[in-house]
Amino acid sequence: MRNWLGRRGARTRTQTRAQAGVLGAVAMVLLLGISACSSSSTGGTSGSKPTITIWNDALASGSCGVPAAQSFLTKGVALFEKTNPGFNVKIVQTECDGSPAFSTLLKSSEVAGTTPDIGQLYVGGQVIQNGKYLVDLRQQLGNDYINSLSGWKYVTDGYGTKTNGAIFGVPFGAGYWYMVYYNKALLAKAGITNPAPATWNDLLTLGQQVKAKGVTPFDIGEKEGYVGAWTQDALISGLVGDAGVLKMYNGQASLNSATLTQPYQAWHQLFADGLTNSDAPSLSYATGIANFAAGKAAMTITGGFYNSTFSKGLGTNVGLFPVPTLAGSQIQQSLSGGPNNSYVVFKASKYVSQDVKLIKFLTTLPVQQLSVSELGQLPNNVSFTPSATFIQQQPLLSQMYNYILVKHYTLGEAFDNIMPGTICSYWYQTNSAVFGGSLSPSSAASSMQSQMQSYLATASTG
Repeated sequence: MRNWLGRRGARTRTQTRAQAGVLGAVAMVLLLGISACSSSSTGGTSGSKPTITIWNDALASGSCGVPAAQSFLTKGVALFEKTNPGFNVKIVQTECDGSPAFSTLLKSSEVAGTTPDIGQLYVGGQVIQNGKYLVDLRQQLGNDYINSLSGWKYVTDGYGTKTNGAIFGVPFGAGYWYMVYYNKALLAKAGITNPAPATWNDLLTLGQQVKAKGVTPFDIGEKEGYVGAWTQDALISGLVGDAGVLKMYNGQASLNSATLTQPYQAWHQLFADGLTNSDAPSLSYATGIANFAAGKAAMTITGGFYNSTFSKGLGTNVGLFPVPTLAGSQIQQSLSGGPNNSYVVFKASKYVSQDVKLIKFLTTLPVQQLSVSELGQLPNNVSFTPSATFIQQQPLLSQMYNYILVKHYTLGEAFDNIMPGTICSYWYQTNSAVFGGSLSPSSAASSMQSQMQSYLATASTG
C-alpha cells in the first residue's frame, strides 16, 4: 500500500459497479468472522437489539448519481446486519457536510443532544472543531486497528502535535486529489493532445486556444462555491504547502494575504476571461459536472469522486492532469486533497461500543473495496495492494496515482481539510462571489481573516 499511495502511505463519489465476486468475498470474510470488529457491548440492556443511527453525507451518495439504496454504505450496513443479527442500523441521508444547511443541522443537534450515534464528518477542522461533542476513540479502537489504517493525523487532536492526542474520528478512503479533467476529442479540435500546463497562466492560454476553435473551455457550476474550493485548494497547496496552511489554522499567519488573494484572483480570472459557461456563477456544481460528462465542454475541475460519472459519459475520451500551480509557488509540482472522510461517534450515543464495532466493520478492506468506484478513492487499509485487473478497471484513478508514484508530486492536505468547519463554510460562499465578480479578492481575504479571528477568540475561551 505504501508503494501504491506514495509518501503518505494509504490515504468524498459516483455510480458503484461492485462486482458480484467482490460482494461474495465480503460475505465470505464476514461469515467466517474474519473482521476487525471485536468489542463487548456497554450500551443497552442485555439481550436488547439496539438501533444505531448513522448520518450519511450527501456527497457520498445520491448527488453523484448513486441512489442511496445502492450506495456502498447501504451495502456495507446490510452485510453487517446479516452477520450481526443483534443490531439494527438506520441510515439517515443529510445535506453535503460542507453546506450551511449541514452546519446548522450539526450545531443545533449537538446543542439539543439529538445527534445520531454515528456521523460522517470531513477530516480536519470539521472533526476537530466539534471534538467536545465526539467520543475519544483511541482506547476503544486499540493500537492494532489503528495501525491497520492510514490517515489519522487530521482526525487527532492537535494534528499529531500532542502525545496520545484524542482520536475523534476514523478515516476511511485513501483520499482525493483535485484534477483538471479533459475531453480528448474537444481538445484535439484545438490541436492539443496530452496537455500538461506547468502554471495556471499556461492553463488559461490552453483555454484560449480551445475557445478560439468555438469550444467552451470549461464547464463550471460555482453556485455552492465547491469547484472554487477544489481549485484553490490546489493553488494554496502549491503556494505554501501544509506548513503554511497549519500556520493559518493556528493563527500564526494571516488569511488576509497573498496566500488567499492570489488564488481568489486566479479563480475569478477563469470566468472574467470568458473561459467558462456564461451561467457558471449561478449553476450548481452537479449540473456543471453533468454537462462536462455529456461532452458540452473541453474541461472541468474536480476530484476522483466523479471518475465513474466521467467514464460512463465519455468512456476512454476523458483524461486528467493536476491543477497547475501559480507562478512563484513554493511547490511547483503539487497535488492537493488528501484523506477527506471519517466516521465519528457522538457523545450522545448510548451504544458506543456497538458504534465502534460497526465502524470497524465498515472500514474492513472488503467493505472499503465496495466504495472504490463510488467514491473515486482507494481503501486506506495498509494491507491493500491493487492487482493488474484493478488498475485496468480504474484508469482515471491509476492516472492520478501515476503522478504520485512515477512523477513524485508533493501531496498537500486541502485547505478546507485543515481549517475549521465554520471557516470553510464561509469560504465556499466567498468563492462563488469572487468568481462572479461581486466580491473582490482583497475584500474576501479580509473577511476570511475576520472570521478566523472570531473563531480563534472563541476557541481560546472554550
